[in-house]
This record gives sequence, C-alpha cells and structure tokens, in this order.
Amino acid sequence: MIAQSLVALALAASTVTPLTTATPGPLRVIVRVKATSPCAQMATHANAAILLTLRNDVTLQQTISQLQNVHLSPNNEIQRQVGMNELLTLAGRLVRSSHDADHETQKILDYAKTLKDPKERARLIAFVQAIGGAVGRQRKIARDLGGFVAAIQGYKAMRWMNDELAGGSWNRDTYVPNPQTNMNYGGGDPMYRYAEGSPSLMPTLSNDQLAARAAKAFERRLPAIALDEASASTPIQSAAEHC
Repeated sequence: MIAQSLVALALAASTVTPLTTATPGPLRVIVRVKATSPCAQMATHANAAILLTLRNDVTLQQTISQLQNVHLSPNNEIQRQVGMNELLTLAGRLVRSSHDADHETQKILDYAKTLKDPKERARLIAFVQAIGGAVGRQRKIARDLGGFVAAIQGYKAMRWMNDELAGGSWNRDTYVPNPQTNMNYGGGDPMYRYAEGSPSLMPTLSNDQLAARAAKAFERRLPAIALDEASASTPIQSAAEHC
C-alpha cells in the first residue's frame, strides 16, 4: 500500500526541481505548525512516525546491550530462557513500533495526495521515503534477532540429538561434534552468520559468544539508520514551515 502510493506520488512530483541538499540535521519532531487543520493533522502523523522511529533507536541500543550481556548457557536453563525471552520481547517491540510508524506515514501519503503544490508533495514523499528506510532497517534487525533466538533454540535441540544419538560430547555450552559421524550442522542456519560467515567456527563458539557477535553485527547497521533519519529531517521541517 505505502509502496504503491509512493510510486504514484513520485510520478506526480517528477517534474519538480530537486530540493536543495543542505547538510541534514538530526531527526526531531515538528515543534510548531502555523497551519490549517489538515496541515496540523499531517504534522501530528509526522511527529508520531518520528517518535516511533526514535523509540526504536532506543530499543536497538537496549537490544545490543542485552546481546552483549545475556547469558544463554544451557547449563542454566532458567537463565537461558529468561535471556531469550528478553531478546524476543525487544524484537516484538521493534516490530510493533515499525508497524505503527508505517500506519502514520500512510496517513501522510494520503494527505500528500490532496496537495496541489508539487513541491509540497515532493517534501512529504522525501520524508516518507527516508523515514521508511530507517523503519525498514529497524524491522530487519527485529526479524534477524528473532531468527537468532530461534537458531539458538534449534541448535540446542541438534546438540541434544547428537549427544543422545551419535555419541557427541558436551563442553559447557560449546558443542563438540562426534568425529565419526561428522555432524557439525553447518547448513544454512542463520545463526552461522554471527560466526563471521564461517560454519566451521560454530562448534568453537558458545551461545554467549554468538550473541556478542550478533550485537556487533547489529551495531554496524546503526549508521545507515541514522543516515536515513537525517535525510528525513530536512524535508519534514521544510514541509511544516510551508504549511
């Protein structure tokens, strides 16, 4: 729905002279709108989308911190489950806020359709595209975080099967495969990406080490989110000023 609306509005605004490319500032809410009621409503939806995006930034920092400090050792099942539940809670929070932000930006696109001035439409399109990029990246981290927890759970089951059925051995929370069966579970498990792309590293890493690698992987994605947010700041502030 949002993608289709963006395409339609982008085509309508395609003859507009590109907006000036001053260095964008940080994403912030619209403080003041000297506006008619429809424009004030647009600002309300824009502020909601901005606040949801910034809230996700806070949740991402909490997620990274949790991954850096979580204890997922199978030696303490209660502690391991608590840690995974906390990670899933953070993932769910990111997904819900991202969904709500999409709802708010759709309202902005609906408002943009009513505008006669192509420059005003272009500003709102630019904002929605940029904020949508940030939200999309945040949602991707949430999905990968959920996949990471699922992989931890699945890998635990595979280690148990190997230990019971193939004579493998346990070494704390590090799996040592049975050399006779060569069951190292390389495969395409998404958790292997946090072993620096090498399945061969998986048996040598504990769950906590994998979580720390996941934290670093997610941390590397933050600058792209910040860039999208900065790109959203200028057009929405300009749109508010011209309301």
